[in-house]
Amino acid sequence: MEIVIVTESGSDLPAHYIEQYGIYIVPMHVVMNEVTYDDQLNIQARDVFAHFEHTKTLPTTSGSTPQDFADTFDRIIREHPQAEIVYIAYSSVTTVSYNSARIASENYSNVHLVDSKNVSTGLGTIVLAACEHLRKNPDISAQELVAFVEEIRTRTHFSFLPQTLTYLLAGGRVSNAQYIGAKLLRIFPSIQLENGYLVAGKKHRGGFKKAYLKFIEDFMGRYQLEADTLRLTEVEGLSQDDKAAIEAKIQTYGFTKPEWIKTGAVIACHGGPGAFGISGIEKA
Repeated sequence: MEIVIVTESGSDLPAHYIEQYGIYIVPMHVVMNEVTYDDQLNIQARDVFAHFEHTKTLPTTSGSTPQDFADTFDRIIREHPQAEIVYIAYSSVTTVSYNSARIASENYSNVHLVDSKNVSTGLGTIVLAACEHLRKNPDISAQELVAFVEEIRTRTHFSFLPQTLTYLLAGGRVSNAQYIGAKLLRIFPSIQLENGYLVAGKKHRGGFKKAYLKFIEDFMGRYQLEADTLRLTEVEGLSQDDKAAIEAKIQTYGFTKPEWIKTGAVIACHGGPGAFGISGIEKA
């Protein structure tokens, strides 16, 4: 049985993985000046930041629509007529995408839905693990692949550290008082995924470098990761010096060649320029 895997552009998967595994990507959207753009296709993180700097208005994000999914499912059926489709969703509590896919799937008998309960490279990590599982087990059913995703999503962790709270303030995720307090006290709060929700994690004081080094220590201290699943997330604006220092710190935990994933416009709207994240799958 052939199985085709589908996910959203918000997974931030690099093109070489999409090509390697034949993953189909459904666009999420960013709205600027009442114009809707397709994430990763005709808008990038740098466009979001340029718009905000010029207008002081934060672009809004929106999930994939039922038509987006119908178009993708139809394309798969044309190109793979006998395939079963497994859609691994961006966290359903953060966007309408999963519900859009559910609505679209009512017209298809070969579509299977599973909520990753994760976003960005956390979602991407789950998708890649599913692709590898399918590669190693080509005869499994779509239901078995869904069960695999449901198991590993409980062990997949993604946290990120914004370099500025300006975008969280503009998006209403922090109050003005919290923003001013954090700026005065040089506090960098981390954001983590818990059961699909973006929630505040530990707060780290000092400069950004001190904060991200402590952030790494905290993340690596909590989770024993499978070696080939650790990925580092960068939002446009993270400096080469910071990346080098982050890599050096990560290497002290035995990860000799950490992979960097650059995000698209959707997560950039929330994290702001220069944000840094870590994702990986905890050992069973």
